Amino acid sequence: MSVCPTNFDEKVECSFVDRKEFIEAFENTFQNIGQKNYSILVYYGVAGIGKTSLRKKLPTLLEKHNKSNQPTRVIWTSIDFATEQYRQPYKFFEILSSQLHQKYGIKFNSFDIALATYLKKINPHSPLVKENYSKDSIVRDVLDICDEFVPVNLIPNVYSLAKSLPERYQKWALKRKEDISKLPDFEPTEIYERLPVYLAHDLADYLQNTSESAVIFIDTYEALWEKERDKGSFNSRDEWFRKLIENIQKSCLWVICGKESLRWEEVDEDWKNYLDQRKIGKLPEKDALDLLKQCGIIEKDIQNILIESSEGVPYYLELSIDIYRKIKQKEQPTPRNFAKVPEGIFCRFAKYLDREEKETLKVLSVPRYWNRELFKILIEKFNTGYPATSFSELHRFSFMDVDEEGKCSMHQLMRKSLQDYQDPDLKKEVHNFMLDFYSNQLKDLDIKAITQENENALTEAFYHAKESLEAEKLCEWFISVSDPFYRAALWQLITPMYEEILRILEAELGPQHPNVATTLNNLALLYKSTGEYEKALPLFQMALAIREKILDPQNPDIASTLNDLAELYRMMGRYDKAFPLYQKIFDIYEQMLSPQNPEVAMALNDLALLYSEMGNYDKALSLYQRTLEIVEKVMGSQHQYVATVLDNLALLYSQMGCYDKALPLYQRALDINEKVLGPQHPDIATILNNLAGLYHYMGEYEKSLQLYQRTLEIIEKSQGSQHPYFATTLNNIGGLYASMENYERSLQHYQRALDIREKVLGSQHPNVATTLNNIGLLYNNVGYYEKSLPFYQRALKILEDSLGPEHPEVAATLNNLAIFYSNIGKYEEALPLFERAVDIIEKKLGLNHPYFVQSMSNLISASGNLVNEWSQYYSFYGIIYFDTDNKIF
Repeated sequence: MSVCPTNFDEKVECSFVDRKEFIEAFENTFQNIGQKNYSILVYYGVAGIGKTSLRKKLPTLLEKHNKSNQPTRVIWTSIDFATEQYRQPYKFFEILSSQLHQKYGIKFNSFDIALATYLKKINPHSPLVKENYSKDSIVRDVLDICDEFVPVNLIPNVYSLAKSLPERYQKWALKRKEDISKLPDFEPTEIYERLPVYLAHDLADYLQNTSESAVIFIDTYEALWEKERDKGSFNSRDEWFRKLIENIQKSCLWVICGKESLRWEEVDEDWKNYLDQRKIGKLPEKDALDLLKQCGIIEKDIQNILIESSEGVPYYLELSIDIYRKIKQKEQPTPRNFAKVPEGIFCRFAKYLDREEKETLKVLSVPRYWNRELFKILIEKFNTGYPATSFSELHRFSFMDVDEEGKCSMHQLMRKSLQDYQDPDLKKEVHNFMLDFYSNQLKDLDIKAITQENENALTEAFYHAKESLEAEKLCEWFISVSDPFYRAALWQLITPMYEEILRILEAELGPQHPNVATTLNNLALLYKSTGEYEKALPLFQMALAIREKILDPQNPDIASTLNDLAELYRMMGRYDKAFPLYQKIFDIYEQMLSPQNPEVAMALNDLALLYSEMGNYDKALSLYQRTLEIVEKVMGSQHQYVATVLDNLALLYSQMGCYDKALPLYQRALDINEKVLGPQHPDIATILNNLAGLYHYMGEYEKSLQLYQRTLEIIEKSQGSQHPYFATTLNNIGGLYASMENYERSLQHYQRALDIREKVLGSQHPNVATTLNNIGLLYNNVGYYEKSLPFYQRALKILEDSLGPEHPEVAATLNNLAIFYSNIGKYEEALPLFERAVDIIEKKLGLNHPYFVQSMSNLISASGNLVNEWSQYYSFYGIIYFDTDNKIF
């Protein structure tokens, strides 16, 4: 630690003193990099003990090493978790890779591709802008040859893509293509969890190729647990950091500074072999004396009182040196000028400050960071009297820090002392000003162009808002300013803020307040957006319970939460839970509104959608027809909502086998939406997917394939490759390839769809059963009968449990399972399955449905024992189930 304040007299220089044992520990560990799998040196101790100053000293030893003509270079960088954004894993990885690239030209190709894919998945509406990437970034080079970064198209063929890129990428692509090619199949949370692995691979490749070593310094490590100590296990907060270390073996030294020792052995005892943890205690008296001499304090009586009063804590010793220099500018210091205990040192320091210095420091203690521009604004706004031209002089105090980018901050102990010292009204006034300052940077944001500066502004505005606003105002303010970030899919940024607001509201307003319900609902929407359905569910339920208790039964907020909860249940495949909620919404709207109100039409549409998914097509048909009548009358024949209902109705006709009725409705819906929304809107993809399915049913495979491929491109751009709709289209393309007898490509698409669905929807969702059924049928068609059986059995169990025993999809799986038994000669087991399938299809779909004809042919074949003869000329009709996209308003 310096124990060396920056001088007011430029001619006097103080060198770093003390901490020899800690410097020697670093030198020994550094010299032995590579002897162990991991090298981790930890310095810990109380605030002000000198950890940060030590961390700033150690890199000078590395620079000295590099200048001494050693055979291998050492690369290094430093990150301080005092900056709140750096505590988010992907921001930490981003800044770490950026620093190493800027300083040493290291390429992070795998990480850049992975991070770009993650950002594209969570924010599919926003194109990646090549100007945001360095000139030699692989993402920028990809954007130079492609209109957009679309992972589903680019990454599976990364080696082929590399051939179109500069030659430097080809070696990387050859080594890492298998890892990278899996990215489109991962959901965003999985990519997020793997980011440290991709970064580690890139850094490890560089170190291996150059035979260099790396040293990474981390400061204020304890900040990872700020406001989070009671959430989850203690060691879960830095799990991502351990994963990074685990994937860079031997050639990297990690130097971590924090208030406490690490407890990683609680996770794995093997960490004891790699952690060298050293507590930084009080500054030895001899070293303190050496420092005072080097800083020009030679009076023995003053030396003695400064050493005694600082109690070996460098922060207090440095502050005492600042006091000495302030006094000496006017007179000769004496022992009476100095406090005898640490608590009194600040008061003595404040006593010798000029009024202008004192007022300026009080104001600067409120913001966490500032730069020269904000410094000027603050001293003018609060009329501190300090000259803006003396910016550098004020920042020479030992407790001030200015980084390479000009961002200034104040030691946490000095901030606390100044805030305790000043008038609370002034502190709140500065908080209010800073809130307005940052809030102004959040106005009129374009969700497609949100920058890092915007994210920083939200983070700092939120910090000041907590100090400025009462709980209700805080809630209202945050809902407003965070909305663009929600729509831009920056959910990782705002989720912890919503979690904190919820704690504040519950503590200050009570758990039954309307704002608590609003925050619960919004937080649940965030969890739903990130696919965390199980976390979202209890929050929606709590929000609904509060609203039903404190609001009128017909209040629109109740209907809103009911709708959110019903949609979540529907997405989870829990139709038995969704149905009564949709019915309740419909009842509320009918009582509040006229039968021709658009809100009633929306409720009818949602209810019809659920009936359709549950296989009750007659009920769904009457509701869709009623919906269409209302929206055409109220909104006009060319409205977007009309297209939605037309698409849903066409889909229903398609499921009922009425293809001639479905086709013109699809075409009309497509024409409307392309005029209203443009050709790349997600609603266009919905219609294209459903229309492609219709052409498939009708045997027009080439038309179908073209539409499916266009659907994939739109969904990838707008919603990401882990969205359930993306899996829907993959499943359908798999079915199309099966019909075209391209079984290898069919299986590839089915497997990708299955992987996404199981990860996003859970293993018991009906859509999972759909793909299982189709994989089983595929294996059956290519003669791998035994492989098909477990897929059919699992699909049947899921469908019967979720949809009931008489759903058409149950009939499809029964039909296919019966085919399996027929193909292996077990007709007595096949016959009752065929009979049951025919009964269901006749009852649910009618005698004229194509599935009825297929199932009857299978039943006649099985019951007549003609299978062996027929199999020479015919195949049993396996029913492939295609997925379709209904739209909710």
